[in-house]
Amino acid sequence: MTQTTSEVYLVQKGDTLSQIAKNTGVSLPRLIKLNGLKNPNQLEIGQALYLSERAAFSVQALFLDALRHPIENLAYQLVIDGKAHPGKTSKNGLSIEKVSAKADSTVEVLIKDLVGNWQRVGATVSGYGEKLITLVSPYVSFKDKLDPHPKDAPITATPADKKTSAESKKPALPKKPTGQATPNNPAVKKKKKKGKGGESVIEIGIELPEDLLAYMQAYEDKPISDDDWKEIARSLECEVNVLKAIANVESGGNTAFWVVNDKVGKKVHAPKIMFERHYFHRLTCANGPHFNTVKKRYHGISVPGCKSPYDTHPDICWPIGYVSVGKRKKQKKIGDSNANMPDGVIEKTDIRDNQQDYLRLINAYRLKKMEALKSASWGKFQIMGENYAMCGVDSIEEFVMKMCKNEKGQIQLLAGFIRKKAALWKAVKEKNWHLIAHNYNGPDYQKQTPPPFYDEKMKVAYEYYCKTTA
Repeated sequence: MTQTTSEVYLVQKGDTLSQIAKNTGVSLPRLIKLNGLKNPNQLEIGQALYLSERAAFSVQALFLDALRHPIENLAYQLVIDGKAHPGKTSKNGLSIEKVSAKADSTVEVLIKDLVGNWQRVGATVSGYGEKLITLVSPYVSFKDKLDPHPKDAPITATPADKKTSAESKKPALPKKPTGQATPNNPAVKKKKKKGKGGESVIEIGIELPEDLLAYMQAYEDKPISDDDWKEIARSLECEVNVLKAIANVESGGNTAFWVVNDKVGKKVHAPKIMFERHYFHRLTCANGPHFNTVKKRYHGISVPGCKSPYDTHPDICWPIGYVSVGKRKKQKKIGDSNANMPDGVIEKTDIRDNQQDYLRLINAYRLKKMEALKSASWGKFQIMGENYAMCGVDSIEEFVMKMCKNEKGQIQLLAGFIRKKAALWKAVKEKNWHLIAHNYNGPDYQKQTPPPFYDEKMKVAYEYYCKTTA
């Protein structure tokens, strides 16, 4: 075991609490108190242990307007166990960070109304871990003061400034766009960014939670070797090229790792993910992941009792998944009517966007950690976190840790997943592409993406690998 300077420590195989206390420099009684450990002798692999009061009990509030823009210079109070901590929000809409005394400390958020009275707008319990309380206003915020009129500017319009009504109605010509057109609007352009090694770079505007970052700090640059492919294929009694075809389709034939925030001293290698908001909804709904009507209907619009406390965040928690945009007859676009979407129309937050997946995961993780990890598909083979037990590991934390460490761990998880699903294993042996896609991506796999579908792509990839290795 190695000493860590982080404020969060992830339990590894063979760890004991006394060893962790010795290696981290945090006393045993303090570790027990910071983490509320009822039985210090029972630790789970991947369990996050907080090493400081800040990591264990910090509280911060984020104030957003109706357009999800941060509200600056807003007077507020954080009331922790009856003691008020006043302040004004920063440019990013954040309050100051305060540390409560214990996990069951009460936290209230107050703001001033129009007549100067303090109104309570939120309340919670501190709990364990860094807590970010996000409060969204139903209104749009503006600057409370206008910029002063320049001293040398004219007060009244001069004849040269006056225009005819016809001229005044003409809009200014837009600048010619540059870059590559986005799928939904050819007039809107974006530029792709690559890291120094050619890897995809995902830039997010917020810091990764420290316990989530701790998983990714275990990264090793160990791609799957030829011997690894052969060993796994031999254990599954299948062809190597079948497994390579699955990897090619699931990860686009690219590296299994992205770089998050490619900055000096802050480069983080993170496994490729796809976050699924309908999984997060189902796992956090009061009905649980099971059928909830006599008709055996899963969670969704009009299903009785289908409700998650996080449906107030439909961009990360909603009964219907994200919408794919592709070359179909009825191509889905932003602004199209769709009764299944939160606001009845398809918005940007409803569109599948790999660039946004980590931001979505982080936001969900701050609400419900384990459920968020289960609601993403991970790595080179895009295995859902919810299926961790089928991969032969004991916890979602161990699953994510292996996904974050290297590609060899990812292919080992794939082997366990295939063995556990008899129908999938049989299809892999027989190279039955339809049944592979049916059992790997679900019976509705043809509705998930535009054509060509998963089975067609796998067959093409398999034939390519057979040709190149012949």
